[in-house]
Amino acid sequence: MTLVDDVKARSDIVQVISQYADLDTRSRTPKAPCPFHSERTASFVVFPDTGTWRCFGACSTGGDVISFVMRKENLQFGEALRQLAEQAGIEYRRSERSGDADLLYRANEVAAAYFSALLNSPEGAEMRAYLEGRGIDADAAKRRGFGMSPSGIETLAGHLKARGIGAGPAKAAGLVRQGQDGGWNDMFRGRLTIEIRDRRGNLSGFGARSMDGSDPKYLNSPRSSIFDKSGLLYGLNWAADGISASGIVVVVEGYMDAITAHEAGFDNTVASMGTAITAEQVGLVRGLANEVILALDSDVAGQMATRNSLETVWGAIQSQRRTSAGAGATSSSLAIRVATFESGKDPDEVIRGDPTGEAWRKSLAGAKPLLDYLLETAAGTYDLTTPDGKARAAGELRPLINTVPNQYEQEGYMTRLAGLLGVSLEQLRVSAPRTGYRRRPPGALDREPPDSIDAVASALNPDSINAPEDYLLAVVLQKPELREYAMGAAEEQFRDPVNRVVFTMLKDSATLEGAAISGEGDVAEKIERLRGKMLPPTDQKEMVDAISDCVQRLHQRHIRTIKAEENRLMPTDGKALPDDPQQAAALAQRLVQTNDRLQHFFARRS
Repeated sequence: MTLVDDVKARSDIVQVISQYADLDTRSRTPKAPCPFHSERTASFVVFPDTGTWRCFGACSTGGDVISFVMRKENLQFGEALRQLAEQAGIEYRRSERSGDADLLYRANEVAAAYFSALLNSPEGAEMRAYLEGRGIDADAAKRRGFGMSPSGIETLAGHLKARGIGAGPAKAAGLVRQGQDGGWNDMFRGRLTIEIRDRRGNLSGFGARSMDGSDPKYLNSPRSSIFDKSGLLYGLNWAADGISASGIVVVVEGYMDAITAHEAGFDNTVASMGTAITAEQVGLVRGLANEVILALDSDVAGQMATRNSLETVWGAIQSQRRTSAGAGATSSSLAIRVATFESGKDPDEVIRGDPTGEAWRKSLAGAKPLLDYLLETAAGTYDLTTPDGKARAAGELRPLINTVPNQYEQEGYMTRLAGLLGVSLEQLRVSAPRTGYRRRPPGALDREPPDSIDAVASALNPDSINAPEDYLLAVVLQKPELREYAMGAAEEQFRDPVNRVVFTMLKDSATLEGAAISGEGDVAEKIERLRGKMLPPTDQKEMVDAISDCVQRLHQRHIRTIKAEENRLMPTDGKALPDDPQQAAALAQRLVQTNDRLQHFFARRS
């Protein structure tokens, strides 16, 4: 039995969920108002005999005890597993890689205490004055993790050594680097340091600002096993609760932008640390927010960063929409809006310039929907006086417009784009491809794929009821170029919690670097096992068909599961759950819809 199996077997799901929701346990299916969204009636149901839960309301999601704790506590898989293991009295053995991460975190904490002490010493007077000029007093500086790295060549290195941190961990954490003479030199000499913590508060690295005008202006910790700028959102450790409460995440560009926002009480703000938003960063706020507001700088560089970020966030949203459509989810997709400010001002200046906060609130309230922003700035982005510029605008904007689900809204955007380009609506329709996303081969999902799929899946794990899951993941891990064909599946459709985590990683990132961090040993082992499995010889077309069949099977199995759960809420004595007649009618309607979806799948496979 794996650790995951042991934890699930020994965790009483009703007891665990009761810590977060007021479950009515008088029936065989305990229920409560959903802990993930606001509602007055009880649409959240627990099925103790299967160890699962489901929201039959706005969330329209479900899972097991591990996925519940992950979502409710905003934890990574390994963190939730460890928490549940400790509650169940199960020994949780940390992997060797986790031990290495602990050592790097410790090295960073020792360095942070050292930097903080220096900032508050007489030597730090100049940097304290700089912070005060930016509205950061001593208490705020401590609260937000500011410090000062001395200008000496080996000052920090010596301090770390005295505290038992050797050269190896110090170098791996990015605190020192080896000089040409072979000695170890401090990384951030003479700079104002800023702590960068992950969403759980672990000190992953530092940002360091030059105070003497030397380049680069900002220097970050180098990439390590615990620090990857593309996989972190600065300030998320402060902002997670505010994002969850409001359903909105505001993304700014720099550290000071985020700090100023939080000091002013805008607690749903994070920073992309000066880069375009990545798919990994979007994944960090998945489940916390249903709306993203990009509030980047108003200068040319900021506008370019905004457009680059829009491309990534939009791609993530389309992946989410495809997943939701396949899973039959009813929850709304992530929405994007773009906030603009007075020319040349950045968020830090907007907030500090108006202590009441009204200017900032007004800017966010007036944030434009993505497509409105793109159309309004099209003239400054493309040379619409030339045929090439018009073609580029049509080629890049029309695929985005085509993804708008409301056909009347889509038609309105198409009309606006045609007006900008100076062409008729008919000309626009025939002048650009209808989609910028790669399509599956015609018929790939509609015809029955080769019978070899059962043999292929069984060859991976003949005794597993999750063979389609294993095959899907094994193919994508071994053949990343086929990744997009697997993205029609949904996380919730994976019954094996480890498989679910691996799929989430594949969906949120182009690589799996760092997959086995923070005690996620079961995940790392599963990845290696699937990477090493021998796949039966097939050509690419057959493999694509097999992947499509796996996706279909996961959809169908998931719908059957939902149908079974819905049926259990309609007892034979005629008493529906919940007792509210309106909700009972809604549940009956869901049963009809679920039956229709099953019939649809059967019709497509016949």
